[in-house]
Amino acid sequence: MTATINPTDRGPVRILSITNPAKRNAFSGDMAPRLRDLLLEADRDPAVRCIVVTGDRDMFSSGHDLQEVLENPETAGDSEANAAFTLPAELGTPVIGAVNGPAYAAGFILALNCDIRITGDNARFCAVGARIGLVPVGGQLSRLLDVVGYPAAFKMLASAAPVGAAEALASGFVSEVCAPDNTLDRAIALATEISEVSPAVVRAIKTGLRATLHNGLEAGAALEPQLAAIVRDLPDGDEGVRSFLEKRPPRYPDAPSDLQDKLDKAGACR
Repeated sequence: MTATINPTDRGPVRILSITNPAKRNAFSGDMAPRLRDLLLEADRDPAVRCIVVTGDRDMFSSGHDLQEVLENPETAGDSEANAAFTLPAELGTPVIGAVNGPAYAAGFILALNCDIRITGDNARFCAVGARIGLVPVGGQLSRLLDVVGYPAAFKMLASAAPVGAAEALASGFVSEVCAPDNTLDRAIALATEISEVSPAVVRAIKTGLRATLHNGLEAGAALEPQLAAIVRDLPDGDEGVRSFLEKRPPRYPDAPSDLQDKLDKAGACR
């Protein structure tokens, strides 16, 4: 089977499957740049309202193909080649990690940078940096602290020991643990639920939360009315109220193509 990232659609949900079972879904060849391109493509498509990233079979990803790293050491530190692993946190489209098995090294970074993680009870998360003599990067020293807090983050990074699904749930790193075979379906169900609300508001929510994490509560509070004003010019509010009064599900339009630029510009001004 060719090592690649396979995209499929389930209605408004774009599923990206990491596929390299011969190497425990390690990122080989052009897989990392392909994932980056597919994430950006999905984010630009207004019909895609949520993205789910998962692994083939019973493995999320073991990270980089170490044989390739030994042969080309610069690959491990190539920011362009590795941009895919931190990209989910930067997109306007929400990204759910359907972690259907172990997520190690770059696979762990990718899972970390998703907005939500749903895991099978076979999942294990491992930040390997300290064990192999490399400083943890890709959000491990920043984003992880916002997800789980200092004690859990320090233990995970400093011990470089695998963290099982139950411990990950207790720390808040994952939102739900289920049977491995149900992981993708549970993630798609949540993605579909998110897809049914206003995509413009979801983008504003993600932009506002990201700005608050980066710039602090005061900046986030100041940004709220600006984001609200941007979305207020769209038909979503009118549709939401009408659907409530008419006792029917809302039919929200796709987010305008220039919306994220406006939201990001407002967020960057803080």
